[in-house]
Amino acid sequence: MILLGFGVLLHNNEKQHEAYNRQLEEKKLQQANQKDYPSTSEISVVEVAADKAKKSINLAIVAQNLTCVSNEQCRVAEVDFIDLTCKVAVNVIGASQLKKANRDKTAIGHCDHHNDSTKAVCVDNFCTLATSN
Repeated sequence: MILLGFGVLLHNNEKQHEAYNRQLEEKKLQQANQKDYPSTSEISVVEVAADKAKKSINLAIVAQNLTCVSNEQCRVAEVDFIDLTCKVAVNVIGASQLKKANRDKTAIGHCDHHNDSTKAVCVDNFCTLATSN
């Protein structure tokens, strides 16, 4: 009789464990689906940025020249657009190409405003702007 009781308890425990495992798998699938499909606002921002980069020669130069290994490889460069001029951080090659490039014929609409004490630094192998002290 005691063995029969243990058998029933073991069987019930196994069913509960399987149900718990199924719930965990469903949660994992839901989280994976949420990561695979970004929200519509994220898609629209990415699409707009990609569209501007395709049309803009200067933004293409910046995008292709961001990599670095040390701070000495990064420079602050100004990119001229129809509506405004933006300061960006690029590597030495990108800075040279931007100096030779003509004024961009696209409108950027917005860029981060940095003061005169902004410098270019290498962070995680990408040139980026930082305020100097």
